[in-house]
Amino acid sequence: MKKQKLAVIFAALLTMVGFSSCLNGENDPTVYPQELMKVNGIAGYYTFTSAYGYTITPLNMSALSDLSLGSYAIVQYSYDSSLLEWNESKDVTIQNVVGIKEGGTVSQAPGDNAGNAPLYAISSSMAQPMYFDKYNLFIPVTYYYKSSSDKDDLQAELNSHSFVLYYNPNDTEAIDGKLLLRLRHKVTDTEAKREDYGTEYRHFDITNILSAYSSVHGASMPEKIVIEFEKSQSSSYDKVASEKVEIDYKSLFEETSTNK
Repeated sequence: MKKQKLAVIFAALLTMVGFSSCLNGENDPTVYPQELMKVNGIAGYYTFTSAYGYTITPLNMSALSDLSLGSYAIVQYSYDSSLLEWNESKDVTIQNVVGIKEGGTVSQAPGDNAGNAPLYAISSSMAQPMYFDKYNLFIPVTYYYKSSSDKDDLQAELNSHSFVLYYNPNDTEAIDGKLLLRLRHKVTDTEAKREDYGTEYRHFDITNILSAYSSVHGASMPEKIVIEFEKSQSSSYDKVASEKVEIDYKSLFEETSTNK
């Protein structure tokens, strides 16, 4: 298995969740799902759980021995669909694993120093915000970074980016039925020249935010989530403009008892 080396990944690589037939022929029953999964276990012995409840166990466990994964990952795997159902726990061959980094959450309005770097976008035709369950939100952040042919230098650059969601229960721009979150992006080196941009998903646990929203509005969940962020056509923080992306929420979970 070729280990994923870079944290910044173009949106197309992350969002093709579903099934594709094997290229060896139309009659080959091998399928290659790619989906967001919860990571269980430790390096050397991982299993992965789907949002639908089934668990996959790698047959090629040794190929994952040098991976260091967080709570969630995008996992591509293969199995024989003539022998196994898509929604049952099974042993599979792992093709690739992309770990998802954690973002932070703060229950207050963002201060003047909350962010120091703009984003290029947080959604596109290829990458949209998504959920594992109603408590775990995944935002595709497209941000400017400094490219390098040196693997260690590039990894250090990617590790210098952090993201935080702010929720202010008394935000004057909040609208009834809509949970307003403000996303801020920080880099440790503001003097670096960043001319490239790429997309990766960041994970945000919004359990405490949902609890605060419920206390203020008396509703178990909002109709929609609105994400406000600072955008620019370059990496300059002097030219930012506030933009918002609105995503469905309640309609995805209100009739799914396992997510309540």
